[in-house]
Amino acid sequence: MTLAQIEAEIEQIAGQMKPLIARTEALNRERRRLKSVAFIEANSVRIEDVEMSSGDGKPWFGTAWEFGKWLKANSDKRFCEWNETIYFTAELAEGRMDSKASGTISELSY
Repeated sequence: MTLAQIEAEIEQIAGQMKPLIARTEALNRERRRLKSVAFIEANSVRIEDVEMSSGDGKPWFGTAWEFGKWLKANSDKRFCEWNETIYFTAELAEGRMDSKASGTISELSY
């Protein structure tokens, strides 16, 4: 095969894959949303139970570790938000971030 033939075949395959990649991305987004809803429902999360990582009267937190230290000293809420993901405050306050945390702040009703 020539370089031009190889490049043409790669371009053809990439074109065939585009709809599959788009579908996979859509399914991943919906899976993430459904996991978030399930987490929120299973844990009865309400927006008023979530300590947000930014807002009035809060310092800027450069890292989750800094936010966790602040939570430990200043919050009694059961949940907290970091980068739009909902965590158990007790976990983040102790420096642990559950890699399987699935709740997202966007799925909460305001």
